[in-house]
Amino acid sequence: MKGKFSFDGKGGEYFLILLIQGLLTIITLGIYYPWALARINRYLLAHSYLDGRPFSFKGEGGEMFILFLVQGLLTILTLGIYGAWAWTKIASYFAQKTEYDGETFSYNGKGGALFILLLVQGLLTLITLGIYGAWAYVKIARYLCSQTGFKSESFSFAGNGGYFFTLLLVNILLSAITLCIYAPWAVAKIYRYLAAETSYGGHSFVFEGQGKDLFFIYLKGYLLTAITLGIYEAWYEMRLYNYICGHLSIGEEAA
Repeated sequence: MKGKFSFDGKGGEYFLILLIQGLLTIITLGIYYPWALARINRYLLAHSYLDGRPFSFKGEGGEMFILFLVQGLLTILTLGIYGAWAWTKIASYFAQKTEYDGETFSYNGKGGALFILLLVQGLLTLITLGIYGAWAYVKIARYLCSQTGFKSESFSFAGNGGYFFTLLLVNILLSAITLCIYAPWAVAKIYRYLAAETSYGGHSFVFEGQGKDLFFIYLKGYLLTAITLGIYEAWYEMRLYNYICGHLSIGEEAA
């Protein structure tokens, strides 16, 4: 797995998919949602590429309906305690149904391990009034990546909680001081850090997007989405996905 990512989804196509799937979900009082999610995922992955080769999603609505129903009921019956096990089973399903170059991904995490991790990290974040959140994020990301694999290798995340905390603090403050004008630059820096700390097969991800580009994408997207009462959202999402994928790579030297 090495090369540049790209995305060529179209706003018009995506809008029709969202419109039809949304209407069917509303008409069926939410029952159709798994089929809608499967259709949307199939479209997004079919138009996502790495080194010119597309990804694909093989999940089926019927399978997802039963999965969501059973895991949801168990989570409700246990007052949320089963949530970590439910998330693990759902993540495993989505990984196994996602393919690249004829090979499927895998997720081998355990519900018990995730439950303890989330419990401890959540408590520490709560006790510290959110300050520990950066460290918690890093530890959770490290675990999730280590349990996600492709072929015979796992992904890895080498982020540092202290550095991530400083990065978030500085960029959140700058965004607040500038009334969110700086936010796109903050997002670009955070994406760049997270990508650089994530690797597969000894190759790190590289994100080369720029704040100024994101600023204009966000500005145009928010304005046109508001003016069109939400209709432009599909075109905005496609433009954003296209930009992010077009500036993301793995095993490639940063320019």
